[in-house]
Amino acid sequence: MYLKTDRLILRNWQTKDYNDLYEFASDDEVTKFLTFKTYKTKQEAIDRINTFLETQNDNDNIGDFAIELKSENKVIGSLHISFKDVAGGTVSLGWLLNKNYQGKGYMTEIVNAVLKYLKKNNIAKRIVAICDVENIKSANVMKRVGMTFEGISRKARDNNLHTRHDVANYSILYEEIKD
Repeated sequence: MYLKTDRLILRNWQTKDYNDLYEFASDDEVTKFLTFKTYKTKQEAIDRINTFLETQNDNDNIGDFAIELKSENKVIGSLHISFKDVAGGTVSLGWLLNKNYQGKGYMTEIVNAVLKYLKKNNIAKRIVAICDVENIKSANVMKRVGMTFEGISRKARDNNLHTRHDVANYSILYEEIKD
């Protein structure tokens, strides 16, 4: 997948991106709500990018993608897209953004672009995303892109803050995505 917005590019990871990935994946503030451990070494970022490169899917509709800020030629985040139920047409989204670039509308911009791409290419009838109930920033992105809050799954996942946490569930349907 390759998408451009006014300020961003969503693209496959490249080996040269490891410093940018390490910058935000080694930040406890950024990773506190995530299921993977905060990176302690740059080698972890290199290894993760190598995994991304090894597992890139030929159809480019499933996988982990780098979010590049055009003006700085810098990767500022990551977006994961995966099919939960291929027959039912459900796609799951998840994201991560460098804290120095939060609050500027970047994640809303790129998620909106992905939703339009999914609709235009008739890839999904339902798109879902989840977040820790304490992760207000991610929940706000979901709301801004038109997702509907569906409820809370109690003690559904682990994260870097505590052993189990409640998860807020959001979704948007194909016909609800703005063109």
